Amino acid sequence: MTGKYSLSKSEIIAKEQPVIREICASVAGRNQDYHLLDDLVQEINIILLTQLDETIESLYETNQFRYFVARVTTNQVWSNTSPFHKKYRDKGLKDAPVYDDYDDSADKIWEKATKIDNKFSKDLIMLRYEYDLKISEIAKIKGVSERYIYKTLAKSLKNLKKC
Repeated sequence: MTGKYSLSKSEIIAKEQPVIREICASVAGRNQDYHLLDDLVQEINIILLTQLDETIESLYETNQFRYFVARVTTNQVWSNTSPFHKKYRDKGLKDAPVYDDYDDSADKIWEKATKIDNKFSKDLIMLRYEYDLKISEIAKIKGVSERYIYKTLAKSLKNLKKC
């Protein structure tokens, strides 16, 4: 505890956690970032803990702590250059899937595989790739050698990729 203040910086931040979370929830909810609430609270706590002890203590003693937290929170959420935006919101945009780059060749091959006329080959493909069975398991089910299963699958896949 420092000189004239009744609570230390860390005690104030710990005591005011419900208030900090309430302010973060309000601001994040208005910006449709409610799913990032825990991350926002954490970021605000980091900012508060990096402030000078005297700053937090004097804000608390003069009843300006809530205003300060609200201001910092709105700056974090609404700014495109804030640490919160760069760590959480912007990262999500960079990692989002790009549907223009989707290669649908596997989908086309699978569609062809489901329309194969040869029932035996079609069954092998389904057992291997749909049900994820091993070649030895398929050989037991079909009552043929593993080598025959392997050769038939290889030939079927080669034909599917040609089309």
